[in-house]
Amino acid sequence: MADKPIKNIIFDFGGVVVGYDPAGYVQSVFGDTPAGRYVLDNFFGNAVIASLDLGLMSREEAYGPIMEKARADGYGAELAYVEEHWFEAMMGTKTDTVALIDDLKRAGYGVYYLTNMPKDLWARFCARGLKAHFDGGVASFELHITKPDRRIYEALFTRVGIDPAESVFLDDMERNLRGAEALSLRTVLFTDAGAVRQALTGLGVRLDG
Repeated sequence: MADKPIKNIIFDFGGVVVGYDPAGYVQSVFGDTPAGRYVLDNFFGNAVIASLDLGLMSREEAYGPIMEKARADGYGAELAYVEEHWFEAMMGTKTDTVALIDDLKRAGYGVYYLTNMPKDLWARFCARGLKAHFDGGVASFELHITKPDRRIYEALFTRVGIDPAESVFLDDMERNLRGAEALSLRTVLFTDAGAVRQALTGLGVRLDG
């Protein structure tokens, strides 16, 4: 059976609509040093931080033990600096992606978000007005489920009333794309907005601009 025409485009958020590059950020601050490697492994790579996306604890609850261990390990000042500055330094809006979203909406497509995101960060992005560019979506903290669990994709389909066979999902993480493909979504690996424009055009998506 031929693929149905695409009617909906679903966007991940971190690394797609806003920046997210911990390794690049740490390199810019600390270079290739033991302190940098410690921060990358014990702050950004910490499983407790990742669990914030589930919405089961506050950021303060998550940071407390991490900071205590960092002080004991001799890296308290470095982690304190990163804790204060990482969001503003690393998670700026990708204006070319926002322009793509707006072009898709003008062309008549449904545009949605599906993101692994803690509640506090989501509130910051909403305050920037980013949520207003979308027709709806799901953030992981709301359901206590993260991608690539099939239930979060299914929750999106139900909430916004879309057919996955008429939709394409954009994400910068391969494992999240594989989860989407298991549910009949077409997928595009996000590298940059220009490459995604070309990929969407190749799937038959019409774009203004």
